[in-house]
Amino acid sequence: MNGTKLPTSLTDIILGAMRERPLLFFGQARISNLADFISGYSTGFYAARNSQEKEDEFFSDDSFIEWFYKKKNLENGGSWRTPFLEEANGDEAKALLIFFEYLEQYKNEAINKK
Repeated sequence: MNGTKLPTSLTDIILGAMRERPLLFFGQARISNLADFISGYSTGFYAARNSQEKEDEFFSDDSFIEWFYKKKNLENGGSWRTPFLEEANGDEAKALLIFFEYLEQYKNEAINKK
């Protein structure tokens, strides 16, 4: 082993390799492609998980999306990618970068709470 720490949550995966190389994972640097990935991940996660496994923080009751909606004082409903696209004036690549920035803030706040 080369000492590289493996990601333990979807948040770690997104802020790690996906943030560094979005084209490798999504084909295009677009928040819509990230949303499609997360949808597929969550479907697979819940289908494969057994009752003994811990819940991934990305989907927990105190999830990133819940945190984001509270932070921006938004109603939770509809597509979660819409507020990022609105902040980026419809620019998919910029919305993806904005998403990464907010996710990093969320993770840092969660670490500081521990």
